[in-house]
Amino acid sequence: MLRSVFAATGLICAGLVFGTDEKMPSFSYEVARAHAIKPHRRNIPQESIEGGFNNTLSLSLMVSAKGDVTDVQASGAPEVMRFWPELEGEVRRWKFVPFERDGKPVAAKVQEYLELDTPERLPKVHVPAPVLRADSTVIIVLERTRCYGSCPAYVVAVGTDGLIIFDGGYSVVAEGKHSDHVAVSDVRKLAERFVAADFYSMDRGYAAMVTDLPTVTLSISIDGQTKQVSDYMGQWVGMPAVIHDLEDEVDAFARSERWVRGGDGLVAALKAENFDFKTFEAQTMAKLAAVNGETATVKQFLRAGVPLKAMPSPKPESGHEYLMADEGWLTAASQHADTLRVLMEAGVSRTDQADKDSALGRAVRMGSAKSAQALIAYGANPHSGALLRDAASSGRPNMVREILRYHPQLEVTDSEGKTALFAAVAGLMTGDEVARGECVHLLIQAGANVSARDSEGNTPLHGANEVEVAEELLKAGADVNARNKNGETPIFRTFNDRVVLLYVRHGADLSARNLVGRTVPEAVALKGAAMTEALRKAMAEKKNN
Repeated sequence: MLRSVFAATGLICAGLVFGTDEKMPSFSYEVARAHAIKPHRRNIPQESIEGGFNNTLSLSLMVSAKGDVTDVQASGAPEVMRFWPELEGEVRRWKFVPFERDGKPVAAKVQEYLELDTPERLPKVHVPAPVLRADSTVIIVLERTRCYGSCPAYVVAVGTDGLIIFDGGYSVVAEGKHSDHVAVSDVRKLAERFVAADFYSMDRGYAAMVTDLPTVTLSISIDGQTKQVSDYMGQWVGMPAVIHDLEDEVDAFARSERWVRGGDGLVAALKAENFDFKTFEAQTMAKLAAVNGETATVKQFLRAGVPLKAMPSPKPESGHEYLMADEGWLTAASQHADTLRVLMEAGVSRTDQADKDSALGRAVRMGSAKSAQALIAYGANPHSGALLRDAASSGRPNMVREILRYHPQLEVTDSEGKTALFAAVAGLMTGDEVARGECVHLLIQAGANVSARDSEGNTPLHGANEVEVAEELLKAGADVNARNKNGETPIFRTFNDRVVLLYVRHGADLSARNLVGRTVPEAVALKGAAMTEALRKAMAEKKNN
């Protein structure tokens, strides 16, 4: 689970694109993970690699309706990209369960990743595991702790008493203790995997020199003989991959996802333990399942009688905060059109305008056009002044088009004086440069002012860090030498060497100084050698022309 956090971060930063064909659906890493067919290695040991954050190859795949990889683009640091030629063939052989839209297999764009790890540090001394007999008592426990963020924290235990015990802590759908039954023979088979993996010979812990991450602790006890291994980003320091595999196998065996994300089987498990579905706790679980887009589970909660009207939260225990207490149903489901439809069919928040409008704002910010359309049809107000800024920040052209249909005011500003055009330039919710450029184009075409100023005197061009975006602004007449309150022109502000060249070609004044007396070359030099070299080439090109 932790790996997916870094994978998602890397994919957002990478900004890999095949183009702006919005008819082809795209799927996140989390969805891809559920569709991947083994063998499907994402973590690959490599000689000369030291564990760390910069060892990820971010991948953007084209996957056919049959689940075959038809094209792939990779991005990463140069020292990692040098391994790509030997890894590309393996990625192209990956297979997926076909992705679907409206129940039909479709070709799709998929986010994925490869992480290069330090070579495995295999045990030097073999420690014999206890003999696993037909009547052996087995207890297997997996614990995941909190991180600096929203990593799920929980403990799950399985044993030959035939029970699965889940104890949910933080950032899970089902907090507290929950249980289910399991076949004892299956527990023994899982224990055999530990024995076969030489688990008893592993080090007691594998810890990378890094902070703010969760710890995963895995243990097995066979007839009272216990072995425990602690994993704190262990793959960075040579932890054998089989330990991570066993962690995932325990989660899969216990079906932890039903309690963690509200996945398939949660409602059935709750019914088996005589859970009261008429409670605030049940309502909270259902809303959290909606946040995760677990449509089937939400539907099952509704059928089980979860109240639709907001319930008062119980008096919190010391240090406990109730999630979703003030969150509306529609707002919770706002990123998932299918889940929204289930709730709307049940009449949820039909008269709650605040929930409708809050949900619309979130759907627009996240670029979910189908959700936005459904919410507007359900009565959400599409004329809010902030919606166009939200659509622009999503970086999704189809979202901008949708809101422009309602003829919003183009120059409504936020607390920093920024209009929707500023938001499109920044494009905080997507790494797709081409799509951001198209958003900028759509706003300009609708009449957005490219010379608008925010509270610091910046124009949209001052925030441009991509060629596609800067070109759209310049074509529309943006002033390459406009100064903000610090006396800076746009070339002072960019971090993109290609944009530096573009500004020089469009007449950027290289003799300009800001209010502290710094020149353009001095300002650019502070941003590294690549920027300095780009400016040198641009100046040479200008001189030769």
